[in-house]
Amino acid sequence: MSQAQAAPPLPPPSLPQSAQAAYPSLPVASNQTSPAPSPPASTNESTTKQTSKRAEQNRRAQRAFRERRDQHVKALESRSQLLDAALASVEEANRRWEEARQMNEQLRIENANLRTALAAFQQAGAAVAQMHQIQARMTAVEQQQQPNQSPGAPKVAQEQQPQSASQEQADETPAANGNEGEAAETTES
Repeated sequence: MSQAQAAPPLPPPSLPQSAQAAYPSLPVASNQTSPAPSPPASTNESTTKQTSKRAEQNRRAQRAFRERRDQHVKALESRSQLLDAALASVEEANRRWEEARQMNEQLRIENANLRTALAAFQQAGAAVAQMHQIQARMTAVEQQQQPNQSPGAPKVAQEQQPQSASQEQADETPAANGNEGEAAETTES
């Protein structure tokens, strides 16, 4: 063989397919050693235009996102303030309700005590009224007996005293009916 007809060079050793899949970052030897061809100039301009359009679109999308986020944060802050105010209002209402409930309970106890005292006073008042009635009857009987007695007739008064029990019954009946004039007539006869 001549040098002109030299044997083709041996390809560099390559990795098996399974190793290439497991290690994609490892360089794989290829038969081509030339770099990738550069794109034509018009493709570079269109690529830069697409890149700048995409960058502008990304900037607009990010700006819109930031604006929506800021609006959402402001809405949440506003809602939080409203909820805080409502919570404070509810707490104040609960405090007032508790005070009113306690006041109501105190008033119920005081009312029960006053009713008990009133009942006791009414019973005592009824007893006092009965005592006044008895006292008034006794005074009326004494007054009726005094005009009948004269200084020269002590025996008549003594004779009338045993009858006074029966006279008191007679006096009580017309006096209870409101006929005081009849009571005076009965004692005089």
